[in-house]
Amino acid sequence: MGSLSMTQKALKLVATLSIDRCSTLLSKMIKKGATIELENVSHEDISGVTATIMGTEDREVVAAFVDLEGDAPFKFLFYVNVKDSLVLADMILRKEPGTTKEFDEYASSAVQELGNILASGCTNVFVKDFKIAMKPTPPVVVKDYLSTMFQEYIMNVACQQDKLLMIETVFVVMGQNIPCAMFILPIPGSEQVLVDKILKDMPEF
Repeated sequence: MGSLSMTQKALKLVATLSIDRCSTLLSKMIKKGATIELENVSHEDISGVTATIMGTEDREVVAAFVDLEGDAPFKFLFYVNVKDSLVLADMILRKEPGTTKEFDEYASSAVQELGNILASGCTNVFVKDFKIAMKPTPPVVVKDYLSTMFQEYIMNVACQQDKLLMIETVFVVMGQNIPCAMFILPIPGSEQVLVDKILKDMPEF
């Protein structure tokens, strides 16, 4: 089996385990029955994803950027539409849906906290499941149009990497389904560290 196929399998395994871990962390944090459902995972060419993003109707989103630092560094991006971010803010603040009317410092803090939860879930998988030393940096929250935000994010790493892991999820909470997207972009060499570690611990992988 080619190295690319092994990389795809390794990254999808990390994505699946991470979403399960994030869902548990989220439920514990807000003290309500909340789940994060994994809709789709794909290992895509950056150029193709960028073209798709740029070709869709531009919309304003709120994003959390996180650097996952350690033995297998990754870039992490989570984003959600501004309107849906207000519902997520109510969720984090334990308010009734619809209480938050505009994006303010509290809504920004809520998105930052979600970035913490998601990045911590991914880091937890690296550390506990695969014994790879990793830690997340504090999330940086950005409110901007998707094309602008995504282009800036991609341009920082596109010269070094040509693939990214796209994770489409739905937050199911407070009677609402909120679509969100996450991108995990390995720094060159990180995929091989992950594959080697999985193959060592799981020979049947």
